[in-house]
Amino acid sequence: MATKQQSAELAGTRQEYLQVHRWMCLSKALDDRMHILVKQGRAPFVGSARGHEGIQVCAVALLDRTKDWLVPHYRGLGSAVAMGLTAREWMLAVFAKAGDPLTAGRNIPGGCFGYNARHIASVSQVVASWLPKAAGMAYAAKLRQEDAVFVCTFGDGATSEGDFHEALNFAAIHKLACVFVIENNGYAISVPLRLQAGNPDLYRRAAGYGMAGAVVDGSDVPAAYAACKEAVERARRGEGPTLLEARIRRINSHTSEDNQGRYRTPEDIQEALAFDPIPKFERWLVERGWLTAESAERIRAEYEADSAEAADWAEQEPDPRPEDIGKNVYDGLLEKGVEG
Repeated sequence: MATKQQSAELAGTRQEYLQVHRWMCLSKALDDRMHILVKQGRAPFVGSARGHEGIQVCAVALLDRTKDWLVPHYRGLGSAVAMGLTAREWMLAVFAKAGDPLTAGRNIPGGCFGYNARHIASVSQVVASWLPKAAGMAYAAKLRQEDAVFVCTFGDGATSEGDFHEALNFAAIHKLACVFVIENNGYAISVPLRLQAGNPDLYRRAAGYGMAGAVVDGSDVPAAYAACKEAVERARRGEGPTLLEARIRRINSHTSEDNQGRYRTPEDIQEALAFDPIPKFERWLVERGWLTAESAERIRAEYEADSAEAADWAEQEPDPRPEDIGKNVYDGLLEKGVEG
């Protein structure tokens, strides 16, 4: 019988793992570039996804982008990149430009993902409010007899909200094709998990709903890939939803407006760097001869250059026009003369 680690290694092919690595590197490059832009005063805000890249990419890597959907949280850059979001498209959102495909320049970067062409559902900044949406979308697909899987991602703080209970309970009752992924980085903004949950094993809540539950080291990309594959395939077979808890470490502050040094020790912050999924995964790939240290460095440099170019390009794009205030909001009602 294969061990857990051996099974994880066999869950994907060399090409699949190399693609996962590229998506992770692009997500990091965009995240890093946003921090530079904020420091330069060129962009207003960044909600960092550093440390989340592995589970975010693995959660959607096995989806069929022609029929499956991502319902992400506002920190879900890695998942959006894996669904096809490009560097230029993201930077249009960062600079709130008219061509921004996510919100048409109406929201903070990543604050309200929504890109139908990429099968990324729009979400709210109200924590956990998108979980019932994922369950509702999956229920509609079931009524239509559509073969679609819905991946919903959120942080550990969302598990303290009523929407969490309502969404999981409904999904379990109707055996919906949902994969609920907790990106548990240990903090709900500044509140540690020990002050959120009496039982820190969040995945165990699945048993109360009668659904599958699992936990995985979200910084271990092969293991995360295997866990996500199992959950997606279970949903595809009509066996119902899964609650997957991915334990990760947050590297940066909650946002560029936050100072995590006020509630985390320097030792805790430094220790989190050891759980950065990108260098860990690169070492795993190099050990197998699937990647070299030199090629990994070239890939990172390539995406850093792409992100810088995308930022410079997007900054020069047109700003939103006042007359387009109703665009993509009221479905053309304002243009037709109907007051909203």
